[in-house]
Order: sequence, then structure tokens, then C-alpha cells
Amino acid sequence: MMGGVEVAKKLGYEVELRFEGKAKFYSPPLPSPKGYAPSSLPVFFNPVSKPNRDITILFLAAYFEGRKIRVCEALAGTGVRSIRIAVETVVAEEIIANDVSRNAYELIKINAELNGVGDIVRASNADANELLAMCGRGRPRYDYVDIDPAGSPAKFVENGFRGCNRGAVLGATATDMSALAGAKAESCMRKYSAKPLKTPFSKELGLRILAGFMVKTAARLGLASTPILSFQKDHYARVFVKVERGINSAKEKLRRMGWISYCPKCLAIYTRKWVEEPPTTCEICGTRIDYGGPLWLGELTDKELVSKILSRAYDDPSTYKESLKLLDALAKEDTSLIGYFPVNALAEKLRSSPVGPSKIIEGLTEIGYKATITHIDPGGIRTDAPPKVVDEVFRRLCVKT
Repeated sequence: MMGGVEVAKKLGYEVELRFEGKAKFYSPPLPSPKGYAPSSLPVFFNPVSKPNRDITILFLAAYFEGRKIRVCEALAGTGVRSIRIAVETVVAEEIIANDVSRNAYELIKINAELNGVGDIVRASNADANELLAMCGRGRPRYDYVDIDPAGSPAKFVENGFRGCNRGAVLGATATDMSALAGAKAESCMRKYSAKPLKTPFSKELGLRILAGFMVKTAARLGLASTPILSFQKDHYARVFVKVERGINSAKEKLRRMGWISYCPKCLAIYTRKWVEEPPTTCEICGTRIDYGGPLWLGELTDKELVSKILSRAYDDPSTYKESLKLLDALAKEDTSLIGYFPVNALAEKLRSSPVGPSKIIEGLTEIGYKATITHIDPGGIRTDAPPKVVDEVFRRLCVKT
């Protein structure tokens, strides 16, 4: 096997040997620990996204346990995700690690051989949309399709679904949180055909917009997609959807799309189905309010699935240590509860010092309401209790402290 100097000479640019999970791989040297654009490198690689790759690998091992699957990573970069899937799971019988960049294609081949998985990981040098669009026309589809671009996945999602077998999973990452979370509303409308909304829980709305976009895109193709694992971390949102065929099933999923309205004065959260008009006046305090959507109003994550994923992570904590905290929070979270109350927002509203989220959650559950943490904000509380009840519990706890 070639050393780093030989690899660099063959590729025509400098490389360094890196380690992630149980894989070793060459990548272009990073100019600094932070403050650079990964897309500026000869081959794209972002070390900050390790938890994204960790959870993908753990997800595949748990969801497809006992099966052998075909995988397509449509935008593979160095190929580290595909290689880790081959090295750290036993579910993949074939992985297509594709990238339109010729530099990436050559590097993927070298990295696959470096890890001894050249028989499983096959490098491909094609446009991602063209590769996926060809599926089903004399070419087999995939059981798992991964779309993880720099920026928005929107232009790849439709063909991502075309590449999916019946019962497959499509995973997509969006790094354009500024659009999804409301800072660039026109960009969000252009890419996702949705109106974002600035709220204390805007990142959740962005996650639901991405999930909803995937549901809408699948429906156009006569496919039903159901979010089964979703999370927001750092600079990105990530959604995995299960793919099924059938117009009626697609219509059923669309019925779970809708609008979210938010009152910045009393913190009330309202939801409406997409066929209904979203409220523009708060029913509690009469304040004029705004809305976001259409977006996904159903559950974002299957709790049983995430518990299996967490268990696998704890079986090998040294490999997945960066992801344990996130997975633990996902396992405790109830995403059937829409939106959340940040304790700082409650404290500002009530002109009081903040109270620990765990104490408020305990206080709400004691009087019969649902309440959980949220992985998006460690100071946030999900609950079905109305704002008035949340305020009362908060005040009571303030008196005790």
C-alpha cells in the first residue's frame, strides 16, 4: 500500500492520514482547526461532521439488522462515511461511494483499499442526480441513499427517492440553517417551498421544514416517506425517512403537513393542518402573530429505533463518544410535542431568574402533562401544557428556590 508521499504524488496535492471511528483515510490537510470552507479543499472533508457520520452508521446497523443492503452515498468526498459503513457494520453488501469530483473519485479508491474494503466500497465518478435518476431503468435501486452536500440537499432529494427501493431509507443533511431557521426567508422559499419563522425554537421549525420538504417531494413521485430519525446539531439538520410506494399512503403523509404559529408575547404555539388557515391573532392575549410552513407536524423520531441506536453506541463508547450526549437526549425526547419553551424566554417573560429545565419537567408531569427535554436546546422544555400552566409551575418553583 502506498504511503502518504506516494499518494500525494499520484493525486497531485498534499494529503494527511486521518483516523475516524474504525477507519483510516487520506484527506487534504486542513488549513486550520476552524475558519475555513471545506469546499475549498481539493476534496471535500469536514471533521466537525463526525457525529453526523457516527449516527448514520449506528442507524444503518440498527435499522437493517439481519439484512444485507445496497448503499449509495451520492456525494462521498473522501469516502470516509462509506468506508466506515463497510468497516463498522455487517449490513452492507455493496456501497457506491460517488462524487462528481475526479479528485474525490481517485481518493475514494485509495481509501477503500487502505481499509481493505475495496470489494464492498466501489468508487463512482458521476453527477449525483444523473446516477440516482438512472435507477430503475435497467439499474438496481438502493436500500439506503445518503445525501450530504455542502449547503442544501433540495436539488438532490427527488432523484434520491428515485434511487430508493421499496422499504428503503433516504437520509439527507442540510447545512443551510440560516435559510431553514428564518434568517434568509426568500432562500428557504426558493429551496424548500416553505415560509420559515423566527422563534426561540426556529431550529426545530427548520428541521420540520426539511422533513416536510422530503415528504412533499416523495408524494410527487407517488411515494410515501415517513421521518424516523431527525436531529439538529451545530450547523446542520439531518432527517432519515422510510420510503414506501402508493398514492394513498402518500396522501396520508401529506395530511400530517401543516402550519405553526407563535406568539412572542405569551409564548403560545398553534398548529393547523395545511388545508386550514394558520391563525394570525393569538387566542390567548390577542397579539398579532406570524406563522411558518408548510412543514411536518408528525413525530420526527421513532423512540424505539433511537433506543436501539443508543444501545449500540454504548456498546462501543470510545468510537461514538461525540454522539452519546445527542443520542441520549433524542432517546428522552418526545417529538410528538411541537415546539418548546426555552427557560431563558420564560424567565424574561416572567421577569424572574431561570429555573432548571428538569425541575419544570418534573413539575409539569406531576400534574398530568407531558413534558420532556429537547436535543436542540439543553435549556428547552417540550410540553403539551398551555403557557398559563407552564408559567404557574415556573413561578411556584421560583418561590421554592
